[in-house]
Amino acid sequence: MKCSISGVLLGALLFCSISRADGLVGKAAEPVHVRQWITRNPPSAEDLAGRVYVLDFWATWCHACVESVPDLIALSNKYRDKGLYLIALSADKSADEVRRFVREKNINYHVAVDNGTANRFGIKGYPTLVVVNHKGMVVWQGYAWGGDFEKSLEAALAAAPPPLLAGVELGPFEHLKKPLFGGDGFAGAYNKIKATANGNKHSAKKRAAAKRIVGTIDKKIARQIDRADLLCAADPVSAFYRYADIVSKYDGIEAVEPARAAYLRLKNGKSLRDKLLIAEKAKKNI
Repeated sequence: MKCSISGVLLGALLFCSISRADGLVGKAAEPVHVRQWITRNPPSAEDLAGRVYVLDFWATWCHACVESVPDLIALSNKYRDKGLYLIALSADKSADEVRRFVREKNINYHVAVDNGTANRFGIKGYPTLVVVNHKGMVVWQGYAWGGDFEKSLEAALAAAPPPLLAGVELGPFEHLKKPLFGGDGFAGAYNKIKATANGNKHSAKKRAAAKRIVGTIDKKIARQIDRADLLCAADPVSAFYRYADIVSKYDGIEAVEPARAAYLRLKNGKSLRDKLLIAEKAKKNI
């Protein structure tokens, strides 16, 4: 992340009462507690397990935080497909103020109003970023312009398994790690592993590894679909985004078919179209 400390930014740093706080590096990350999610389809504790994520402690009244937003948007775009969750926890008291800010800046990462997480992490000033690896350990804590921030993040991502396979060793299928993160190539990689699991041309050990991988993927996709199904009646828009996320990452395998059917049903339904249209109009009026 590139960030030059100009005179304006230096004044912003002083305004935000910045002081370095990296005491949790090497320790287990504290749980994330939010008062209210601002963005849709927020990650759950289960989603974060086995994943690399970055916590951004910030506030709308912090000028340095505002200056960092374009870089954070770029960071999210750059690493989202590699499994990164970027979660911005605001110190603001007004959720409406944060919501307006998110819409104005077209923020594309997860945003919530914090509920004491900053205190548990020992945050002394804003903005502060925290990198948590797939084992739930804090591997970096500091400020966006710290020279080793992105290096630490990339190292954490390189060591992490694909999101659907947290805790599962890829073993002989390590060469398929990249496509198993989702998107182009996912279905092909999955089907190669499934063919190994169902065939008899390979060793019993390799077939067993393939069965573990396929079974884990199927089970975790089914859980994601179940969560979306539970949302459908009360919040069809959020359910739609959950289905869309599943389909965009993992389409082309049998386990995703229920999500694809639900996604198309909602997409083609007038009720959801009206709700999405209302949301877009509200966004333009901010």
